[in-house]
Parts: sequence; C-alpha cells; structure tokens
Amino acid sequence: MIKLRSRVNVPSEIWIELYATLSNYVLEYSSLDPIWTEDENGDEVRTEDKQDEFIDIVNDVESLMQQSGLVKQEE
Repeated sequence: MIKLRSRVNVPSEIWIELYATLSNYVLEYSSLDPIWTEDENGDEVRTEDKQDEFIDIVNDVESLMQQSGLVKQEE
C-alpha cells in the first residue's frame, strides 16, 4: 500500500527563496568551471552557461520539492 504524503503549502516568497538557495548550492558545489563574472556595470553575475545550468537545476529542485509534498501557495 502506498502512503500518500500530506501537502504543505509554502508561501511563494519562501518557495522562491528555498529553490534559489538550494539550486545555487548545487551549482556552486558541483561546478569545476568559474560561475561568476563581472558585467559592464561592475556587478557580479553568473556566466551565461552557468545561468543556463542554474535554470536546469531550478527545474529539478522544484520537481523534488513538489515530490516531497511541498506546494507553492498561490496568492
């Protein structure tokens, strides 16, 4: 018998902070290549390749969050 997990509603601002923090952690600790570069304004930003990788990781992390019973609370 499969036990259904209870759903936990997570406010959207916490949802975003959680997936962003987890995704950034995965990116920083799994990458051998430089992640950050300086843009024309002198701000530190992800390289284009690492930004694409970050988005892929975000998709995976959000999927894992949902599989764990977390639900983004709609405003």
